[in-house]
Amino acid sequence: MNHAIHEAPHVLTWELTRACALHCRHCRAKAIVHRDASELSLAEIERVLDDLEGYEWPPVVVFTGGDPLERPDLDEILQAAGKRQIRTAMAPSVTPRLNEETIARWKALGVRSVALSLDGASARVHDGFRGVPGTYQRTMEMARQVTSHGMRLQINTAVGTYTASELEALGDRVQSLGVSSWEIFFVVPTGRARLSEALSSEQIEERLTWIAEYAQTVEFRVTVVAAPQYRRALERTMPDNKRPSLREGRGFAFIDHQGFVYPSGYLPLKAGNVREEGFRTIYQESPLMTALRDVSLLKGQCAHCEWNQSCGGSRARAYAVTGDVFAADPGCIYAAVGG
Repeated sequence: MNHAIHEAPHVLTWELTRACALHCRHCRAKAIVHRDASELSLAEIERVLDDLEGYEWPPVVVFTGGDPLERPDLDEILQAAGKRQIRTAMAPSVTPRLNEETIARWKALGVRSVALSLDGASARVHDGFRGVPGTYQRTMEMARQVTSHGMRLQINTAVGTYTASELEALGDRVQSLGVSSWEIFFVVPTGRARLSEALSSEQIEERLTWIAEYAQTVEFRVTVVAAPQYRRALERTMPDNKRPSLREGRGFAFIDHQGFVYPSGYLPLKAGNVREEGFRTIYQESPLMTALRDVSLLKGQCAHCEWNQSCGGSRARAYAVTGDVFAADPGCIYAAVGG
């Protein structure tokens, strides 16, 4: 497993554009109203897809943004991925561009799953977080369309000070939607998100404990982003859990709209650009990516923690808070108290 993670990411998230009609308060991308003229062209995207096709086990490619529906050539991009038998998922913004016709077309083009964001169990909380009234109701409608067309539905939830108290109610709501997975993102102070909106280490620990217990009660997959200590919480409640822990540059990578490759969308350190060299070369050989896979470079309590192989701390949070990508994860109470 470790060898495979060093060779190729399991998941590649690809920001096709930074344009989006929403104005989410935590937006990693600081989305813009109009498309950037320097976006990768279709031909450039196809060259990267050629590179991905060369993997023995190509990663799942999640097309996102901004809002990928802002690109008029999105169908051609999906056709190009399908032609190369690359597994694709979509993570669109819920705007009028997303409708039943769009979802049916994605199904025909081979998209396997759709991820929709749901950050509150009520319109008041969700719409307040996303910045546009009516987004909650439309998300409910589009979720039903995804499952009715036979595609896997993933719900993404951002957890910060504004939404942390919603998790229990959201757990019930997510379960009622017939999801295949629920991915819970702990807010990292990057992009539009401020440090004051991120949870403390004590709050993260409490929420992770609840999530790990909740995960035992449902049949769908529950995953966490930007809090890799979830692996520790899972193993505490589910000792036989062997699920691999993906983190920045270790089983996960991100391509932005201009072709820059990052360890994740929440860690704004560039590893290279696909306009200049192949994605596989960047992922396998760039100094940044290889360093992030070397636990001997970790500092503070993360360097000595018994969980540093399976967890390693959030490098994105460490960098956002301290400016040092290898510093101890300030969001982990386990590290703070020395285990």
